[in-house]
Amino acid sequence: MDPYIERASLLLRQGRVNDAITQLKNALQQNPDNDEALALYARCYFDKKEFDEGIKTTLRAIAIDPANHYYYYLLAFGYYRKNDNPRAIEYLQKSIELNPWFCESYGLLALVLIEDKAFDKALLKANEGLEIDPENITCLNARSVALNKLKRTDDAIATMQYALSQDPDNEFTHSTAGWNYLEKGKNKVAATHFREALRINPNNINARRGLKEALKSLIPPYRWLLQYSFWLNNKGKKMRWVIPVGLYVLVRLSASLLQSNAATQTVGAVLIALYLVFVLTTWLIHPLANFFLLFHKDGKHAVDATEKWTALTVVGSLATGVTVFLIACIIVPGEIYPPMLVAAIAFWAMALPLGNIQYPLSFKAYTGKNKIAMVLVVLGILTVIAAFINLDAAIIIGTVFIVLFVINSWVTVFR
Repeated sequence: MDPYIERASLLLRQGRVNDAITQLKNALQQNPDNDEALALYARCYFDKKEFDEGIKTTLRAIAIDPANHYYYYLLAFGYYRKNDNPRAIEYLQKSIELNPWFCESYGLLALVLIEDKAFDKALLKANEGLEIDPENITCLNARSVALNKLKRTDDAIATMQYALSQDPDNEFTHSTAGWNYLEKGKNKVAATHFREALRINPNNINARRGLKEALKSLIPPYRWLLQYSFWLNNKGKKMRWVIPVGLYVLVRLSASLLQSNAATQTVGAVLIALYLVFVLTTWLIHPLANFFLLFHKDGKHAVDATEKWTALTVVGSLATGVTVFLIACIIVPGEIYPPMLVAAIAFWAMALPLGNIQYPLSFKAYTGKNKIAMVLVVLGILTVIAAFINLDAAIIIGTVFIVLFVINSWVTVFR
């Protein structure tokens, strides 16, 4: 093997991506058509999350050696990380066609199929890979996830335990076990596995995210909504908007029928109130749970800058609204002072888009969701200011805020 490639491979295993790239540039300077160097260079790009560049580099390697199964596997991995599952499946099938004895292709294909909610097919592919190598970690992890999704909990746990017995210091397996346990509502066991994965690799993003979810699950409402989220996501992409819309229609119809009868009007009002509480909770629970983590010994180190500031701003906005409302109740005895009432409602409403803003603040750097959230917050601030200058103008601005918020919420559901 080329000494530059050999050193680059070692450096990449050590996590020294930039040093590995330096060695690969030396190898390619000597031979621009070195397909092994290009494939390893693509892996470096993938490690740096530069997936487009990694895919381009892999295609260069394939152009040099179109019969190499590993390069198609590598190409599929790039598309998988870009959430382009159809292309990932296409190239994994090509990789298996060229070399049906390479287990990693079966394992990755199983993981892609799990994302597509094809759990039976995923289990089949994972088992095919394990027939070739019963100790393949990727296939074992994919098998345990597929079994978990298929409600075969005992088999899933047995597979995870076997995988850990083969490689007890595998961060990927501990992370997979953590998510499997978290989906079953066993957040304390899940947290143990996530901590172990982070002990092995403190930079494991998937384990860090899982640990945050496990810690936030200590809050009962968050735990319940997380289980609802798992259940909803397992139903597939279409059902992710069909179920919320169906729930909304069902509540509206039920409430209308109940309120049409004098004897059941109260029940109808309670049903609507419970639905509104559920909706508001789904909007606010993430920043509120992150606020809880700020005071947790492990959680305070797990939240990033955006999570920290959204937690502080959302809670601050809600608390300010409560304070302004209480002042509105006592400033004029026996009445609620209208300007301060409008301002209080505006502060409460602002808490919703504040939970969707990315930090550091930038109108250009983030997605449309972030831009809309910033516009809504500006409208909320204008409503507060206008409440003490011209109450009618404040009501108009507040109405625009509500209309834009409702439209954006429904667009998000159908997206």
